Amino acid sequence: MSLLRKTLLYLVLVAVPVAIGGGWLFHALINRVARYEIDEQLTSDLAFVKEQLATADRPIPEGQHLLDNPHVEKVSLGYHLDPVFSDTLEYDRREKQLVPVRRLTSTIQAGGHAYLVVVKQAMGEFIEITQLLSVGIIVGFLGLLGVLLGLNSWVSRRLWQPFYQLIDQLRGYRLDVRTPATFPDSTITEFSQLGRTLNDMSRNLHQQYIVQKEFTDHAAHEMQTPLAIITAQLDQLLATEPLTQEQVGCMEQAQGSIGRLVHLNKSLLLLSKIENNQFLDQKPVDLSTLTEKLHHDFSSYAEHRQLGWVGRIAPDVFRPMSPHLAEVLFSNLIKNALIHALPKTYAEVTLTEKVFKTVNAGLSLPFPPAQLFDRFVKNPARPESTGLGLALVRQIAELHGMTVQYQYDELACLHTFTVHFHT
Repeated sequence: MSLLRKTLLYLVLVAVPVAIGGGWLFHALINRVARYEIDEQLTSDLAFVKEQLATADRPIPEGQHLLDNPHVEKVSLGYHLDPVFSDTLEYDRREKQLVPVRRLTSTIQAGGHAYLVVVKQAMGEFIEITQLLSVGIIVGFLGLLGVLLGLNSWVSRRLWQPFYQLIDQLRGYRLDVRTPATFPDSTITEFSQLGRTLNDMSRNLHQQYIVQKEFTDHAAHEMQTPLAIITAQLDQLLATEPLTQEQVGCMEQAQGSIGRLVHLNKSLLLLSKIENNQFLDQKPVDLSTLTEKLHHDFSSYAEHRQLGWVGRIAPDVFRPMSPHLAEVLFSNLIKNALIHALPKTYAEVTLTEKVFKTVNAGLSLPFPPAQLFDRFVKNPARPESTGLGLALVRQIAELHGMTVQYQYDELACLHTFTVHFHT
């Protein structure tokens, strides 16, 4: 959820309870004020009745009373009742229903007589007015809240526009361009500081990238040259006569070590380039043709080891990848399956629209499977391995949005490597 939407959500979650609570308090306040005004009116009516009874020419006969409101009835002189407010329901002949009524009951001493006086005031209209005012206030508040939320959303979008522009630029940020990325300035101080910070970071990263790239390229060139010279000199020494069998063995061992060193150098440089994002030239690669070619190229090696070499390759499988890295990825997996397969057993390569898979028969791993794709982890029985082949597989797969999965069937002694192509 975006920051803007989350801010609006929090405002709504806070404002709605406030609106409901405020409406309830406002309704209670209006109801209390209306009741207070009615009580004052009833008190005034009671005082008026007392004044009228005090100035009356003759007392009301016992058992009779005046109008229904106010209700005045003569009582015994010793009967006394302090003013009491109460609520009740009475039948309204005009409304033809029971309506709430507020009444004041008290005894009055006048002219040497005692009277029971009840003054009443219907409250139906006051309650309706109170409810209409409360609903109107709540609806008005909610409408105002909606308008404020809309204005806040519009203003926030305009204020955050420079931030979204920076995000869009960061999404398209690339280190391999000739010049460092430049982020725009803003009239908002915070976004202006963010833009300047990103510009400084972009320049520093670009400079470090150029330096590291030049170092990688130069290291690759400088290391390959002496290795090639050493290899050539060893070949020349092997051609000289006479050489003892021990000398020949030492030179061949030295040649093997130099070969592993060359392969190790190439693998490390390739890993470094992948980590530095130097393989961004992706285009649709025909994986079917590539897999067919690799299957054919390794057929002689499989035949040499007397392996049943099976290929199940679907036609017209294309994936956006770096062509060079695609070949490294699939050739490493195929080579791994053939090298580690037991002689006179079985190996298989499968390609579909969704997966690339290799299967080979072999002994279980001499180390935990979780370490299989780590660098320099290798089978002690094969010291000539660099331990970087599967590390390259994982790096290349992650670079192209793929995942690599390993499984071992202990019952059938089958190793399975699966590369999942995610859409």
